[in-house]
Parts: sequence; C-alpha cells; structure tokens
Amino acid sequence: MIDEWRREIDTIDERIMALLAQRLDCAKKIAVEKKKDGSPLYRPDREHQIYEKLKKINKTGLPDYVVENIYREIMSTAIYLEGSLKIGYLGPAGSFTHQAVIKRFGHSLEMIPFRDFEDIFDAVQKNRIKYGVLPIENSSEGIVNATLDALLQYQINIYAEIRLPIAHNLLTPAENLGDIKTVYTHKQAFAQTKGWITHNLPGVTFEETSSTSRGVEMISKSERKDVAAIGSSIAGEIYSVPVLAHNIEDFKRNFTRFIVIGHDKAQRTGKDRTSLVFTLPHQPGALYSILKSIFESGLNLTSIESRPAKSEPWTYIFYIDLEGHAVDHDVQMAIKTIESQTPSFRLLGSYPIDTMENSVWS
Repeated sequence: MIDEWRREIDTIDERIMALLAQRLDCAKKIAVEKKKDGSPLYRPDREHQIYEKLKKINKTGLPDYVVENIYREIMSTAIYLEGSLKIGYLGPAGSFTHQAVIKRFGHSLEMIPFRDFEDIFDAVQKNRIKYGVLPIENSSEGIVNATLDALLQYQINIYAEIRLPIAHNLLTPAENLGDIKTVYTHKQAFAQTKGWITHNLPGVTFEETSSTSRGVEMISKSERKDVAAIGSSIAGEIYSVPVLAHNIEDFKRNFTRFIVIGHDKAQRTGKDRTSLVFTLPHQPGALYSILKSIFESGLNLTSIESRPAKSEPWTYIFYIDLEGHAVDHDVQMAIKTIESQTPSFRLLGSYPIDTMENSVWS
C-alpha cells in the first residue's frame, strides 16, 4: 500500500515540476516585457495580489503563511531567472535584517551585507544594489533613529515593508550565567532585553555592536569564554556559538518593522501605508492644523515621530505614517493640505502593508 502511495506521489511530483517549469517560463516572458518598458523585476503590489489570491484558494489544510513561504521561494527563483537583483542589508549574516530580507525575497537572490545604515543608503543611491532593507520601528522601543535620519538625507523611496517577530537569545561559550563578564549587543537589542539582563546578569559590562549578528561573529573569533552576545538562534548556528538562554526579550509579542528602500515606487493594493516627512512653521497650532487635516480626510494616522533638524537649531522634522496610498483621493487631499502649510515637505513612499506575522525562521 505504501509503495502505491509513493508511486502516486512520484507522479504528482512530475506534474508539479512540469507546472513549475511552465510558470517559470511565463515569468521569463514577463521579464522580457518588463525590460522593454523599464518596469521593476520585483513588485510588492503584485506579490500582495498573489498572496491574497492564495489565501482564497488555499484548500491544502496548511496555514496560509506556510503556503506563502512555499510561493515566496518560487517567486524568488522566478526573479532570479528574470535578471540580476542585489539586496543590501545590515550584516553580517544572521542578523534580524538578514532574516527580514529572506522573509520578503526568499533565498535565491543575491544578498549583500553592509556594516552600517548609511552604507546601504549610499549603495542604493549609486545603483550598486537594487534595494536595501533596514529596521524602521520596533513594537516596544519605537522608531529606529538611524534609519529615519538617513531617509531624510537621501532622495530614496520606501518601496515595501516587512514585519518580523523578534526573539532574542543569549549566545555564549560560557556554561553558566555567572561566568559571563562582557556582553556584545546592538543598542536596540539591549533595550528590548534590558529587564532580563538586569535581573540575570548584574554587573556585566556591555560593548555596543553595529548589529546583533556582529556580536555573535565577534564571539566566534574570540578565545574568551566569559563573553556573550544577544542575537538570533540562526546567528548562533551560522557562527557555531551555542544559545545559553532562549527568548530573553522583555515583551513576548515583540515585532520589528523593516523597510525596503529603492528608486521604484509601489503601486496601490488597497491595503497600503504612506510615509511623509515635513517641518512646521513656528506658530501656535501648526501641528494641530496638520493633524486636523488628516482627521477630516478620514485617514488613520498610525505613527508620528519628531527629530531635530540638523540644518536648523530648534527646528524639528516630523515623520508620519498613515493608512492609504498617495493615489487615493483622501490621501491626495491630506498631502496637498500638509504641503501647503509646511516650509518643507517630502513624500517618502506609499507601499503595501505587511500583515504577515510569521517568520520564515524557526
């Protein structure tokens, strides 16, 4: 009986491979047309349409995110066959930003690690890479200032977003917590685990690193046994550093939102987010007037942050996210009002909202 089922599976696999070859052939033909009109190889709006369609036709009994993971790799392979597409991320390998890249783009595309935020923006600006991926906001710690500052400096669009659940771990060659003297950590990771660290590692010293995976990499190259790093379990696997304590984040529903930056502009999907930056005149009620225009347009404001404008003392730049796409009438009206009332204004991008909460990493 088992042999009969296995023969049936073999037959099904042959059909799947034939259909996959047919799908990839269609993708190649689409790539030819894209090159003629200069359309981007990767389109987050089209990706959104495919995932929404899969949810409606999913009769497999598998959770939707599992089906999406399968199709992500199929689409990743299709883009790879269509043409070269380089993705930059905050490295080294094993960082949460690296995981976000794979969650969005799959494993088939060329991924290039960078040491800091500005290097990624600069590489996109100069077309050395097609897209860059950076963290923009954490659910417990708020906005990532380094990304926001770079967005203000470079004329680059936000093309897509990625939501990733974040699970922090303590990685170390030490066998006991009491043996640890120094912890390597990115400042965001430290902020998200501060309660656990304070309770379990009193008196240790901390050394800041450019990313979580950088700290794990440093341990792998060190002969010291009294050092630890806060990072992902996959980073531990990559650099052969064991995990001593799992899930040490202070808030268990801990998510980071990442952005994909590039020169392209995303098309409307109906479930979009628009990001804006502007300065305000020094007059009473200036911010109130902006917020009032958003309210009267019936828009949902999902985020508002302010940053000092480095070019002008005591002037602040405001960053806001609101639901909707820049082509929507109500969003257009709000943008027009905001732009008319502010000394400087810039639309950073409109892009599909990522509603997926499941990571491709275990």
